[in-house]
Amino acid sequence: MPMSLALDLVPSASVEVRNVDLAYTRKARGTAPLSRFAVQDDGATFASVPDEMEVRSSHLVRFSPTGKPATLQTYSVETLRKVEIATTGETFIGSTDDDLYVFKDSKKSRFLSDRRADYTDIALSESGSRFGTVFCDMLAAHHTVALGDQTGRTLWTKDLPFAASTVAVSRDGSVIAVGGEDGDLWLLDNARNTVLKHRQEAAMQAVAVAGANRVVFASGGGTGLINADGQLLWFTEITGEPVAVATDAGARTVGLLAQTDTNAGRLVLVSGENGLPVWEIDYEDSRPTGLSMSANGEFVGVSLRDGTICVYKLFYGDRLAAADGEAVLAEARAARSGDGSLLQAVALLQARLVSVPSDFRACDLLQETLRDAKEQALALSANAEEIGDFLSADERLAEIQTVLPGDADLFRTRQSLRQRWNTLERTLGEKSLAVGDAAAAEAHLLYAIVADPLDSASRERLADARFAAATAATADGRKRMAQGAWADSVAAFTEAQKRGASGPEITQLLKQARVGEAMALGNALYNDRQYAPALFQFKKVLRLDPDHAEAKQRIAYAQNFLQDAGQITERFTRLE
Repeated sequence: MPMSLALDLVPSASVEVRNVDLAYTRKARGTAPLSRFAVQDDGATFASVPDEMEVRSSHLVRFSPTGKPATLQTYSVETLRKVEIATTGETFIGSTDDDLYVFKDSKKSRFLSDRRADYTDIALSESGSRFGTVFCDMLAAHHTVALGDQTGRTLWTKDLPFAASTVAVSRDGSVIAVGGEDGDLWLLDNARNTVLKHRQEAAMQAVAVAGANRVVFASGGGTGLINADGQLLWFTEITGEPVAVATDAGARTVGLLAQTDTNAGRLVLVSGENGLPVWEIDYEDSRPTGLSMSANGEFVGVSLRDGTICVYKLFYGDRLAAADGEAVLAEARAARSGDGSLLQAVALLQARLVSVPSDFRACDLLQETLRDAKEQALALSANAEEIGDFLSADERLAEIQTVLPGDADLFRTRQSLRQRWNTLERTLGEKSLAVGDAAAAEAHLLYAIVADPLDSASRERLADARFAAATAATADGRKRMAQGAWADSVAAFTEAQKRGASGPEITQLLKQARVGEAMALGNALYNDRQYAPALFQFKKVLRLDPDHAEAKQRIAYAQNFLQDAGQITERFTRLE
């Protein structure tokens, strides 16, 4: 059974899928997997269908809201591994293992025609104006993400520090999400800037962008939702191997397509609000290959290995309003008794009262649950303070205050706790500073400020502690630099800056250390006859110190060796 871990408790009326009907189904052998935005708001669907007679010919077909097919155009190309179609049907892209084609107005062009690449995944925006792709070189040693436009022009490329496994473009083409084989997830904007980073323990198997700053992913046997800060909002475990994910424009509903057996699969629809599964559809005779959801979230399409396309109509309703009152009370009591938590029960009952204000039994149980939750929080806070864990003690009180914001007793208790916490940490910080332990002093004083943000005395002592730490780090950096330990000196001077050291002196010291580090590494590579990476390091030196005579000399020598060997490559000689 699917399990969901929701990391936010927000009392609200939950509008989610309450019923699903099959709108239509069509079958054509060899039909390509549905692309991300193939299904339209009215249920119409685009698909690529191979010609029954011509081996290299395929048709771009639009199925009407009733499933009636109409061929928009015919194209000729080698067998494509994946096809992505714009909502207008005028632009689409397709990839083989080592080629990416852009089709626009019945014309075909090849992306990055002068470069050999192994394409891992492709994605097209809703309008077709932008597309993204991730690929690697033929040795799979270097991985890259690229953004292109509908003419096939390359807008930019960016090298990735991880092996990419999947890519998605937002509906408006403003951001591109990249998932990695090691669980990395990046969101980039149109200017190639990294908007957010997230990491899971398992490989990213599929990604989809909701709006301009949220990402849905499939990884580790389930699906999850990431917010604009890169935080995991929820994760839902699903039986089977993820094949694709899709979501509507606002992430109201998320769909996960999974393969459950060699020739079987399942579509699971979950609530975008909390990740709870709301509907499941099993496919017992053919495994699923593609998934698409309309922007308004009212239609979802699934393609199967045997060429079948199924389009479903989704109907929405308020879950708690439609639920039986006894069932909601039983769910809340189960949370109170240990199957969940008191705060989960509170959130459920609050949401029920938003949906059904007249449910007086839910109101009575909510009052009882709030009393129990308050007593539990006070006890947990007292226990934490007794062992000296003031942070946990404060967190327990802050947590219960979110559901009892007007409770005067809780307010006074937390204020008293924070005063004791502030006094203790400030005292420990001053003692640590007196014996010269600047790091410990800083840690204690920061906690004192957390306890009382208006404690100016602790902030003044913190400035003293940071100055002492910066002075010590600067002295250590000078010592390391004199010993030729360039990397250690860079780390020390960087630490000094983090502790507040500023001005031309520390800037110049850090620059000298970085120059020494790059020069030492460049010389080591040069002496090992690795001239291309050595040249990169020497150019790094000149970027920091344009008048560095030895670096200029080494650059000339390295370039001569490379020209003789015919080894100059853009990869190792450019600075990005």
